[in-house]
This record gives sequence, C-alpha cells and structure tokens, in this order.
Amino acid sequence: MLGKKESMQSYSYVIIICLVFSMGVAPVFAQTSSQYLIKDAQSGQSFQVPYSITGAIVSDMSISSSDTSLVVFLQSSDDGNLTLTLPRALIDAKNGTNDDQFFVLVDGADTDFTEHKTSTDRTITVFIPKNTEQVEVIGTQVVPEFGALSSVVLIMAIISIVAISTKTRLKFA
Repeated sequence: MLGKKESMQSYSYVIIICLVFSMGVAPVFAQTSSQYLIKDAQSGQSFQVPYSITGAIVSDMSISSSDTSLVVFLQSSDDGNLTLTLPRALIDAKNGTNDDQFFVLVDGADTDFTEHKTSTDRTITVFIPKNTEQVEVIGTQVVPEFGALSSVVLIMAIISIVAISTKTRLKFA
C-alpha cells in the first residue's frame, strides 16, 4: 500500500501529465486571431483586415473592384465562425448616405451573419461549415478606383492652371 506521501506524488504526476497533454491539444480547438494585409492593385492602398476564426485557417484575401466584394479563401477542417472587421475605406454597403446590408456568400450560397457597426468599420461574424473554401462579402463600394494619387494630380493641375493664368494674364470668361 502506498503511503500518503507517495499517493500525493502520484496525483501530482497525473496532474502534470494532464496539463502538458492539454497544452498540446488546446491549440487545435482554439480561436485564431490575426490581421491580413490587403493591397489594392489599382490604387496601391493597403488595408489591415483584423479577423478571428475557428475551425479553419485563412489562406488568402483579395478585393474585387468589379464585384464590389472581399473574398476570403479558407482551409476548413471543422465547423466554425469567421469574424472580419472591415474598414469602411476598404469595403462598405451604402444606400445614399445610409448603411445598407452586405451580402455574404459561403461557397456561393447566401448566408445569415451578425454585424456590429462603427463610424470607421463594420464587423461581421458568419458561421462556416466544415470544408468551406470561400467566403465572399459583397458591398456597394470598395476601395476607390482613384486613390490618393489622383487627388494629388488634381491639386497639382489646379495649382498649375492658376500659376500659368497669373503669369500670362489669361482670362477665363
């Protein structure tokens, strides 16, 4: 029969083994939080898209100006949830000046989602079934086709016209 001291030691070993084992297993079921950097090819602007996901990993994200959408490519091993914090400067859904609803497609099928809005971003959470490969968020506008560079060019053109008209005393009637 084991003494009290040996019995406590045995329990200690069991607890330590359970803790070590649980540390190795926990990440499989854990939620992954990260940020994805999206660079718009047309405007050259970059945007950080914070996200968290369970049951899958994000393999890529891209913006489609023609479809006014953000496409998230996944490698899904289990059911889970995807939460995206979308900067309004990257993608938004507007009807005039009012917020409109996004359309969210999971592997091409329209799906329900929850949303939280602020003045700078919109956060959506969508359920992703096992083996999901793609989530598409469709809005009404994405990164402006003409970014900051077009504003600089416009300002330079106006300054040039003013300077030339002042020097040459051109009058526009």
